[in-house]
Amino acid sequence: MIDSANSKTEPLSALSDPPRMIRVLAPSSLPPGYELHVESTESEGFTVIVPQGGVREGDIFLAPIPHGYKMEELTDVPTGKWKDGICDLFRYGVCQPALFCAFFCTDIAMGQIMQRMRLSWTGNRTVGGRALNTFRTVLILCVCYGIFDTALGVYIAASMNVTENGYYYYYVSNVSPAIPIIRNVVGVLFTLWSIYALYKTRQNVAQIARHTGDYDRNQGLFCSETGLPAHVAFAAPMTV
Repeated sequence: MIDSANSKTEPLSALSDPPRMIRVLAPSSLPPGYELHVESTESEGFTVIVPQGGVREGDIFLAPIPHGYKMEELTDVPTGKWKDGICDLFRYGVCQPALFCAFFCTDIAMGQIMQRMRLSWTGNRTVGGRALNTFRTVLILCVCYGIFDTALGVYIAASMNVTENGYYYYYVSNVSPAIPIIRNVVGVLFTLWSIYALYKTRQNVAQIARHTGDYDRNQGLFCSETGLPAHVAFAAPMTV
């Protein structure tokens, strides 16, 4: 029998907390005990030891985070499901910056989201400060494309022969009465489909913006590389 008066037990608070673990993606096949230097976004790197049995290229293994190591703060974003539904489009108001940019500056909004998620301008994951220029790159590409598209439209309009073009449509319309009707029906169907496609694309971008940003606590911004204030933590890459 154990004497409870003389037995010594440590209080639960005195026990050391279990180490925090991090998932590491093996860059190649490594033997057990190999010391691998890893990095996490902008945080300084540290060394992990490959567990027993080794790992193969592409394997993900758990490794303890060194005591006192400060990981970069990330926004808590749910994975595997959306944070809100498609009917929450006007959840934060009609003039909310993320909603406005999603519908009227879709590419700019996507650049802000990619910067927020630490993705490159091609949509790939980045390490360190490589994602700091994502929004600027997307903005420059959008401006260049806008200038090129406008110049090309002006050139095509100036080089077309309006008289011959009008005569062609007049001739085709008088060959068969069914041609104008078919053309109008196809035109209406194409217009309706284009409107739906444009709306759906912009609605998806707005939903991704709400999913990767906490607009309940942070105000959305127009003139920001992430669409959020500078002090707001980044969202983890590939969280959607």
